[in-house]
Amino acid sequence: MGKYKKNIKITRQHVGDELREDMFEDIQKDNGYLPKSVSEADMDSKFIEFVKEDLSITIEGKKVPVVFLTIQRWSEFTKTWEFSDENKDLKMPFITIIRRPDIQVGQNQAGLWNIPGKRTYSYLKVPTWDGVRSGLDIYKIPQPTSVDLIYEVRFFTNKMRQLNILNSVVQDTFRSRQCYINVNGHPMPIVLDSINDESNTDDFENRRFYVQYFEMQLYGYLLNAEKFEVTPSVNRSLVFTELDTSKKFDVSVMSTQPMKNSQVGYTFIFKPYVSPEFVFVSKYSVNFTSIFEVSEISNIKIRVNNVLVFDGLVLVAPFSVKENDNITISISKRGQSLGSFKLIGNQNEL
Repeated sequence: MGKYKKNIKITRQHVGDELREDMFEDIQKDNGYLPKSVSEADMDSKFIEFVKEDLSITIEGKKVPVVFLTIQRWSEFTKTWEFSDENKDLKMPFITIIRRPDIQVGQNQAGLWNIPGKRTYSYLKVPTWDGVRSGLDIYKIPQPTSVDLIYEVRFFTNKMRQLNILNSVVQDTFRSRQCYINVNGHPMPIVLDSINDESNTDDFENRRFYVQYFEMQLYGYLLNAEKFEVTPSVNRSLVFTELDTSKKFDVSVMSTQPMKNSQVGYTFIFKPYVSPEFVFVSKYSVNFTSIFEVSEISNIKIRVNNVLVFDGLVLVAPFSVKENDNITISISKRGQSLGSFKLIGNQNEL
């Protein structure tokens, strides 16, 4: 029979904006609306998991063990060789991981520096409802602190072919120069910096063995959840403005203007929120013939000594007033608008 390909991915893989949305959801997963914290211990734990899972190899049916050591523990380990049998012979193969304690300034932000001042920045806006009002809560986080963690991965074996197996796995894993680990939902790249050989060391019995040394750098960042902030924004509410209708904010304005041929022009101006009614005493005996330049007024009523003589906007039939007659002008308009019109008449035609 021919060979069949296994583990075929039949689902469409997200790329671009869809992939960014997936990453955003992973960061918030199981932690409400805020991202999870990231510490050095979290990055160490995920790197160890990466070596155990992604760089794992099986020799003679057994998975090669991985041990994480500090610099001090590495010194003790090289003297005691914990992986030994009952005859004190070194049991191989095995993998060791050492993280250098000198954490460097990070390159996760492509060499850019954080904005000074330890400010927090809006991360997400979450709608709220207290049963009466709707609003928003603004979630803020500080800028992460970029750090570079350098790991030394060593593979100990006494067989060249076993060394070739791990080397092939490492080269394939980093064929795109970097690969990613997920630290509390935060994707972080690991870069393979160098591959070295330390096979010139001997054990206590002068027995030669191979040591392949891989230097890997994690471009990570630190994020402290204790510095996260949740700030309620201004809630939406209905705002009502009540006007005191008994108080007139201004008075209407009337001006007279002598015109040619014994004509007189009256200009009436009704300012915003003033009374729609204006009363004055005529100084002249006038026969009014026209109304024009009506602005922002929907209707005009004119009374002479409380007798209605005009109702509308177009003066069709002239009307007369005598000197000292009481004239009442009533208009209809919107309260916030400025209304005006002109009334023209002739003094000599009575």
